[in-house]
Amino acid sequence: MEEKAAKVIAYPQEAAQAVSPATTEQADAAGRLSGAGDEADFLDWLAGVGVGQERLRLELKRVQGEAAALRAENRWEDLVALLHPVEEKVPELARGGLAGSLMSDVAFALGHLARFDEAIAVYQQCLETDADNFHFHAGLAYTAYDSLYAARGRRIVLHPAERKIRVELAHRHFSEAQRLRPSGVTNYYRQGMLYKQIQHKREKAMPLFETAVRNWEDLSDAERQARHQERKNYVKSLYQLASCLLDANRPVEALESLEKCLREDEGSDVYSAVHKYFALGKVHYHLGRLEDSLQALAVAAAHADPAEDDFVFELKARVHLAAGQPDEAWEAVNRVPLKRRRPYVRWTEADILMERDETDRARQVLREAAERDRRGRHKALVRLARMEFRLGRYEEAFQCARQAGEFFLHCYENPYQEGLFWQAAALLRLGRLAEAAGAARELEEVQPNHPHLGRLKQLIGC
Repeated sequence: MEEKAAKVIAYPQEAAQAVSPATTEQADAAGRLSGAGDEADFLDWLAGVGVGQERLRLELKRVQGEAAALRAENRWEDLVALLHPVEEKVPELARGGLAGSLMSDVAFALGHLARFDEAIAVYQQCLETDADNFHFHAGLAYTAYDSLYAARGRRIVLHPAERKIRVELAHRHFSEAQRLRPSGVTNYYRQGMLYKQIQHKREKAMPLFETAVRNWEDLSDAERQARHQERKNYVKSLYQLASCLLDANRPVEALESLEKCLREDEGSDVYSAVHKYFALGKVHYHLGRLEDSLQALAVAAAHADPAEDDFVFELKARVHLAAGQPDEAWEAVNRVPLKRRRPYVRWTEADILMERDETDRARQVLREAAERDRRGRHKALVRLARMEFRLGRYEEAFQCARQAGEFFLHCYENPYQEGLFWQAAALLRLGRLAEAAGAARELEEVQPNHPHLGRLKQLIGC
């Protein structure tokens, strides 16, 4: 979701690289690119090239112009056809060590075509010729990162070992790009997204978003103008930082970051009104400001498509429930077409039905959600266990909690903490104290700091 806009922006190459005569380092690279024979032959060739250096520079500028025109029109197939492989398409420039920027263009185009393995190989070839080139490191990091997003969206397949290698590759080259340009924004933002969205390590993402924000805010007006393309990732970093702060139970700071994001994004619309005002509503909800939350969610809902943006109406329903307004909550959740309601919407739907004393319908909704949810079935089942427990149906509560635990163990190869808790609670009410104590001990082994375990053990007497 986050990188659609970024995919059409190519990395600018250093102007000096485009026009400077071949240096000694470039000459060394030329030998590798051309597979030149002995040193004497290569040096003789290089001496001859010196006579036509101006012609080579003009040729480079011409080819760069063609590539830039194709890049501006997102004609990635044509760009690859024009330049790939550079050793064959522009052999003189490659032999002269002047094709680095063209190879980078090829790698970028290959990434857009989801030919990630080839793109990574070309970037690695670029780095063999210029190991400290910021653009090459940033491009390689982005390509590895983008391939992980493609795998997440099931556009490509990465097996677990391949995924691990891609994650490590992206981190390594993001770090190199940050070393070479410590005042940047984009590479801190993207590495933060790698931690947050791909690895689900929000605690590691937060300081990267903080650095991206601080770096932009420390730039002078002239520097911001020169690096205006990074501004959108400053806005995105503010938004993602607010999300991380909220997850860390720091809603006051989250609100500060999000309000700054709203101010900075006014008129540019890096984020849609749906996402910005949904996030604002969520932060106010966590702060207990229910009226403010509903006002923000009303703005989000006015711009939302109920079939696509169901999260807006689910949260709106939950806030109405917290405000003691089950009828308004029911109206909000029913904005989402029944066939488009994802599991979390159905869970809220069941909560509303319980508040409306429609327990049979609530039970049916949770059973339907459990049957349809292949990855999160345990979540619907444990909600069903809690509902049955509230109704005094302890055997049914135990069976639902047991099924939740079995499903989670099968899918994720770990005991399910909430499943164990509600198994123990139901067994306690059924008078099966030895079994209840066993479930409580198993929970203690898995999560000794479960917030309600101590009280549960006291009630069981273990």
